[in-house]
Amino acid sequence: MAENPTYRAGFGFLVIACAAASYYSRESPAKRVVAAKNAAADNNNDLDTPIDPELPSPVSAERELAEFELFKRNYLLVYSLVMTADWLQGPSTYPLYKYYGYDLAEIAILFVVGFLSSAIFGTLIGSFADKAGRKLACLVFCAIYSLSCLTKLSPTFTVLLFGRLLGGISTSLLFSVFESWMVSEHHSRGFREVLLSDTFSWSTFLNGLVAIMSGILANFVSESYGFVAPFMASMFFLIIAAVVVQTTWKENYGSNKPSGSGGGGDSGKSSIREAAKAIWQDPAILAVGVMQCFFESAMYSFVFLWAPVLEHASASGNIPFGLVFAAFMVSIMIGSVVFKVMLRNGYKHEDIARVTFGVATVALVIPIIAQDEITLFIAFNLFELCCGLYFPSLGTLRSKVVPEETRSTIMNVFRVPLNLIVVGVLLKVDAVASSTVFGVCALLLGVGFVFANRLRARLADEAARPAKHVPLADQGGH
Repeated sequence: MAENPTYRAGFGFLVIACAAASYYSRESPAKRVVAAKNAAADNNNDLDTPIDPELPSPVSAERELAEFELFKRNYLLVYSLVMTADWLQGPSTYPLYKYYGYDLAEIAILFVVGFLSSAIFGTLIGSFADKAGRKLACLVFCAIYSLSCLTKLSPTFTVLLFGRLLGGISTSLLFSVFESWMVSEHHSRGFREVLLSDTFSWSTFLNGLVAIMSGILANFVSESYGFVAPFMASMFFLIIAAVVVQTTWKENYGSNKPSGSGGGGDSGKSSIREAAKAIWQDPAILAVGVMQCFFESAMYSFVFLWAPVLEHASASGNIPFGLVFAAFMVSIMIGSVVFKVMLRNGYKHEDIARVTFGVATVALVIPIIAQDEITLFIAFNLFELCCGLYFPSLGTLRSKVVPEETRSTIMNVFRVPLNLIVVGVLLKVDAVASSTVFGVCALLLGVGFVFANRLRARLADEAARPAKHVPLADQGGH
């Protein structure tokens, strides 16, 4: 039977909506910094006097804007390259395992090993990045992920298992060290907090765009050169990213200095102890960590659910999965644009996070009570739009509350329960009704909404008494 025409119509509507929203939000936060400083100049104020209390800049408006644009473009280039490498592998892994002759149970084991690897080694990886250097950790990521790609050349199960182990470690690095390097470098150059939000928003937008392009490229190279070709293409992008990082990035550390040559193991344990102490002592860090853990647990669980749920709900059983995936990515891009619009209209990052968790909870409650494919398609795109809001808002909130000296470590600490939750879903996804799994995901998001409210109230309280409060993230090593 023919596929439901609603999918193509929905995709077209989302593309038009994304284009319209992008046009509406075309004014950048950087230009608003220039406007603010020019207004101060018209009032005969000193341009070096802080206009934005979040992060004063020591340079002129024009110079700050020029330096920030160069910095942002450099980071976004690297980010796009590594995310292209990641997206090339994502949709290509399952077909390759099937091509090698493995059944569903064996493939599930391979995927579980990847998530467990990320859970087990993630905290140690974060500590390594904070102490040895974030630039070095980014280069290590490129090397390990490339080695993981090479393992795909072998059909041997143990070699593929080793590749999944490396892939789990790479995932921990990918979603912590690049952001940690960027945030640290952003602050060290004296750029304002509003500009950091701009970088996060653009990275989320580009991630959606890169995902669509990577899917097309992966399909082309796999049809032309075989199922392993996307992984070789991924290596190509990783090598380019490593060259750009090595030649254009400077090193930064959690403690703003390299760890000593001796006692590397002790320094790693010390970093983990410092991270645990910071989480225990600062409710804001705990709130951001819980929000990260629960939202991303629901997000990764959603990845396993949406395709079979839509297929089961379809009258024809013919779902254009590539088109649906592309629609999801466009929804993420729309979310990143909506984030910019909300900031422009006076919403704070904690306000946006609160809205995000509330709407995402509703989006995943809908599949529990509705079974028709059109309603499900709309609800799933609404959730993906929330993902587009989540990444820039939580990224900026992390930059505000997480201590610089243990940033990568803390980010990976909260990835441990995240990966364990996803492993539990992966092991039970065939045995438990999809409505039950959606209920668990909605519950996680509801708890995240509670913590988002708590974080919002705490940050509002801190803003009301700025002179008496020194955020933990600003204390550094003093």
